[in-house]
Amino acid sequence: MKPRNAANEPRSPGRPRSEGARRAILEAAYNLLKKKEINSIGAYEIAKEAGVGRATLYRWWESKEAVIFEACLEHLKLSRAPVKGSPLARLRDQVIRSTEWIHSEEGDIMARVITGIHGDRKLQQLYLEKFYLPRREMQIQMVKEAIASGELKPNTNPGFLLDALFGPVFFRWLQGHAAVDKQFVRELADQILQSFVA
Repeated sequence: MKPRNAANEPRSPGRPRSEGARRAILEAAYNLLKKKEINSIGAYEIAKEAGVGRATLYRWWESKEAVIFEACLEHLKLSRAPVKGSPLARLRDQVIRSTEWIHSEEGDIMARVITGIHGDRKLQQLYLEKFYLPRREMQIQMVKEAIASGELKPNTNPGFLLDALFGPVFFRWLQGHAAVDKQFVRELADQILQSFVA
């Protein structure tokens, strides 16, 4: 009689192939999103582009939208070296560096996603949970650290400050009525932060 672990051996070779299929699906979804609006991309199309069946796609995700959001998150460039300095300096730097992301391929694709889900509450909630809120929470913690270190006034409202800093940037980004460049963002950050500095 074979040992229990030997009986399980045939399963292990399948794992790399499964991971390969999952990665292929994410890459296919991302490539399609470069060319098409989110609402015009179908689950069958993603599976076909990845060379898998739809059943394989739904093994990991409950909807095509979930696939697309994860594909976007996988491609975000979050591997930058952490910026050194005080909490306030890091916050200011993050606002300024947002211009680089806005003008990147990832920024273009995320703009397509945001505009594509407008009016769909389910997809908007998915966007908030998977993309926006985790990043906002990290920024709120940064503001709290700046308050604790005495750089910002004790009565600073973290959410209000973040909206004041990033709101004009993303408004220009989505509306397209004015340029979003580093000069604009630097002046914006300096004027806004001046009102909150202790």
